[in-house]
Amino acid sequence: MHLVQRLKPRALATFAFAAASLSSAATAQIGSTYCVAAPNSTGSISLISATGSTDVALNDVTLGVSSLPLNQFGLFVTSQTQTFVMNPGGSNGNLCVGGMIGRFNAGIVSSGATGTVSLALDLNAIAAPMGAYSVMPGDTVNFQFWHRDVAAPGFSNLSQGLEIQFDSAPGLTFQNDIYPLLTQPNINAGSCVSCHGGICGLDLSTAQDAYNNLINVESVCCFPDDYVVPGDSTSSVLYQKLGNPTCGSAMPFGGTFAGDPDAVRDWIDAGAPF
Repeated sequence: MHLVQRLKPRALATFAFAAASLSSAATAQIGSTYCVAAPNSTGSISLISATGSTDVALNDVTLGVSSLPLNQFGLFVTSQTQTFVMNPGGSNGNLCVGGMIGRFNAGIVSSGATGTVSLALDLNAIAAPMGAYSVMPGDTVNFQFWHRDVAAPGFSNLSQGLEIQFDSAPGLTFQNDIYPLLTQPNINAGSCVSCHGGICGLDLSTAQDAYNNLINVESVCCFPDDYVVPGDSTSSVLYQKLGNPTCGSAMPFGGTFAGDPDAVRDWIDAGAPF
């Protein structure tokens, strides 16, 4: 009996796969596809992707699959080994993960009316035959989606394979890594420091003053949110302003931030150390 034919209806849940819209940094594509996928009954291959961060400490990875046949069930499988097996178990597709293959049983999902699915991973509980394991910096983990299909003879298919190489972000600090981004000229705009010598009550004139005025300090212009909430970039006005803020205009006003918004995000999420 095929793997996808053994799925029980009571274990199924429907998810809609949609990209977050706060900023391009928040929806960064990670990983790379490999392995040849066979077209499913839509005439397209099942496309797998991932968003989030490769930094294991952030534990922020969401898998997504699109171009699926509508209203078909499937599940994500994973392994640290790559392979290529045509028509496994009579499937119409190709298996791209090998060796010790884990199945995300909690990730049994339906493609619904959109032909898409998603699964938010817990990097501390990656599925494996002998029990879940935690991803460590330096690990390469492969993922694939095995799903039902209406096309005979196999009535199932598989997505491409997706390889993600995990790492650990270096110890970003405000003084060494973030403040220099605030002092450099921006694209078609001055530096953040040149504008904020007191605007909106925010003084960034020195690294120490800037840090003291950002960390857990309520924004005057975007009340009641704080400029920086250590451990929570999405609630931090400083990071919001670099993308599509819900309060006021993106910064720098009239220009583009010349630094790396991902660095600001990772620094905040790591606890915003000085």
